[in-house]
Amino acid sequence: MARIYFICGFIGSGKTTYSKQLVKDEQAFRFSIDEWMIPLYGEHMEREMFDARIATLTDLFKQSALQMLELGVSVIFDFGFWTRSDRKEIEEWAKKEKVDYELIYLDVDFETCSQRALARNSVSGKESFDMTPEMLSLFWSWFEVPSHNENITKIKVNG
Repeated sequence: MARIYFICGFIGSGKTTYSKQLVKDEQAFRFSIDEWMIPLYGEHMEREMFDARIATLTDLFKQSALQMLELGVSVIFDFGFWTRSDRKEIEEWAKKEKVDYELIYLDVDFETCSQRALARNSVSGKESFDMTPEMLSLFWSWFEVPSHNENITKIKVNG
C-alpha cells in the first residue's frame, strides 16, 4: 500500500541521505524543499518571502502526493518539520485526506549536524543552502525536538 513518509530532522541530520535510500527501498517519489527552492528562487531572501514560497511549494507537493498515492506510488516529504505545529499540521492533513503515513525523526546532535552542514557548503552542484555557524545556531534555536507525546518514529543516528 502506498504511503507518505514525512522526514523530520535538523539541517545536516541526514534527511536527504535517508530519504534517497527510502526512495530505493520503497520505490517512492521524493519531494525536497531545498532542491526546488534553490533553482526556482535562489538562496537569499527575506524570511517572509521564504515562508511564502515554502507554503506555495508545500501546497503543490501535497496535491501531487495525493495523485501519486492514487497511482500506488509512495511519497517522501524531505522537509525537516522543525516545529511541533509543522508536524501537527502535516499529520492533520494526512488524516483528513485519509492517507497512510509515517512521521520519522532523525535524532542527531547539534554538533554533528553543524559539522555536516558546514562541510557540504563546499560541494559543487549543491542541492542545499549554504550555512554559517551563526545561521546554524539561530536555526537550532527554532528547532523543536519531537517529544515522546508525538506520533513519530525516532531513529537515533550517531556521528
